[in-house]
Amino acid sequence: MIGKTLGNRYEIAEKIGGGGMAVVYKGKDKLLNRAVTIKVLREQFVSEEDFIKRFRREAQAVASLSHPNIVSIYDVGHEEDFHYLVMEYVEGQNLKEIIQKRAPVEPLEAIDYLIQIMDALEHAHDNKVVHRDIKPHNILVTKGGKVKVTDFGIAQAISSATVTYTGTMVGSVQYISPEQAKGEVTGVQADIYSAGVVLYELLTGRLPFEGDTAIGIALKHIQSDFVPPSELVTGIPPALERIVLKAMAKEPEMRYQSAREMRAALEKVRFSLAGELPTQVLPAIEDAPGTKKSKSGKKRPKPVFWFLLPVFLLVALAGFWLGMERFFEVGESEVPNVVGKSLADAEAILSQAKLKYQVEEKVYHPSLPAGYVVKQSPEAGKPVKRTRPVILVLSLGPELKPVPGVLGEPERTARITLTNAGFNVAEQVEEVYDEEIEAGRVVAQNPEPEVKKPLGTEVTLTVSLGPEPKNIPMPKLVGERLEDARRILEENRLELGNVTNEISYEFFSGQVMWQSVPEGQNILQGQKVDVKVSKGPGLAPETRNVEILVADDGKEHHIQVIVSDVTGTHEEYNAWHNPGDFVIVPIEFYGKGILKVLQDDKEIHREAVP
Repeated sequence: MIGKTLGNRYEIAEKIGGGGMAVVYKGKDKLLNRAVTIKVLREQFVSEEDFIKRFRREAQAVASLSHPNIVSIYDVGHEEDFHYLVMEYVEGQNLKEIIQKRAPVEPLEAIDYLIQIMDALEHAHDNKVVHRDIKPHNILVTKGGKVKVTDFGIAQAISSATVTYTGTMVGSVQYISPEQAKGEVTGVQADIYSAGVVLYELLTGRLPFEGDTAIGIALKHIQSDFVPPSELVTGIPPALERIVLKAMAKEPEMRYQSAREMRAALEKVRFSLAGELPTQVLPAIEDAPGTKKSKSGKKRPKPVFWFLLPVFLLVALAGFWLGMERFFEVGESEVPNVVGKSLADAEAILSQAKLKYQVEEKVYHPSLPAGYVVKQSPEAGKPVKRTRPVILVLSLGPELKPVPGVLGEPERTARITLTNAGFNVAEQVEEVYDEEIEAGRVVAQNPEPEVKKPLGTEVTLTVSLGPEPKNIPMPKLVGERLEDARRILEENRLELGNVTNEISYEFFSGQVMWQSVPEGQNILQGQKVDVKVSKGPGLAPETRNVEILVADDGKEHHIQVIVSDVTGTHEEYNAWHNPGDFVIVPIEFYGKGILKVLQDDKEIHREAVP
């Protein structure tokens, strides 16, 4: 590919990277004389329509965007067997390379990267595009520190704020959101979660979840808790850690609801860390008492000023020192435990300890009522300066969600559906007979479908045992092959019991020669029936000559001989004959049976054998 020109305009200069779907080259736009990035779909995918659609989707997604933090697409083309995109060339490195070389990075630097990523995502989300593959590899950083988000290859348009993707897990597994891992509804919160993983990796140099297989890592995103960044690296501001925790919440509703909201939280932390206080304009200093102007018009102190100046300085210095001493001698209090208390009670308890509080956020909780404390920081028992507020997380009460309807589903499928929706399923199920719903499927549930209940509510299931057993006449099994006997029992809702094998000169190998319940006797459905099966050799064959006189009417006739015996019904002779022919046909049969002669498909002779 090196040296090839695409579209009679874009010359490929060197390979700079690639992924599973495409190879990325640095190239030159000969028309505008500028460096470009050229992404070419791999040869093995040029005949795969799904990959071509996905490749074109990237162009369509980014074509609707125009933002300084998003890599621009200049052109898209198809030439011979090459599908390609022409994009803005970014001189620098990707964020993964920065992490590998320098992580953990300083909080302010990490915040700066994330704010730019949020700017890019805010623009994409405002234009109804969800990226769905935010990871350090797809975040380019220029030499000047400017972020450029790229690779919208699995992006999808938002419809009514969300997009449903079924059947396949999409996204890079180390950065994938729980809902992507499940193949569920994917909205803007999926990008928020992935950005939280990127921030985690920047601050710690580690991924929150690792494993030997992609499935194993995906399951950890769904089920497992990660180690908080502050336990891996010291010096991470608590407020910044809280941003990571909120962005990576398992439930999308618990995360930031927009990139704009997460950006505002990052800005707040950056402001507090950088000390970006607004510049204050001080009033002009008027003439101080005890000064007079010199002949040149300038003021000069009176003699008394020089006498009092040292006194003033000593008093000011002493006052400053005393004030600073009192400032730094702030008292400490032991933090009381207010988790599980109402906000009013928590306020009173903290006030007694001479401590203030600050409500950081509100979250859903399965058992605590709204307005009660779910979490506090610092934890109870730790000493803290009285000027430092205790951070509280308050309950919004249990989150209410409609209970999924699982009527008619197999019990196992129903359990998975309810568990994935956040509800608990009772271990014990009630079993009932049902004439319409087959055994093993759900016939009732409590709570009923679509009733809104707190997450974690227990759902009990009622499962069908199938139709209620009835007394029926026992079907005939003797003479049937064992597999046919088993089918007959199942059709009559009976079970095959013990199977034994015996030598028989009356039944062929594999035929049922005895059944524990005689044919025609009443038996309750659900019961077991034992059988004996022949090991052979079975009956010896007998032979008989059949004499046939073909009708003498000037026409050819079709003659058939059919025998029904213990082996079943089978054709022994089939031929066309001239009128008036006399035919002798040797017929072989086993045991007792019926012999029939057909002429032109009409029976002309019947006899019992032997």
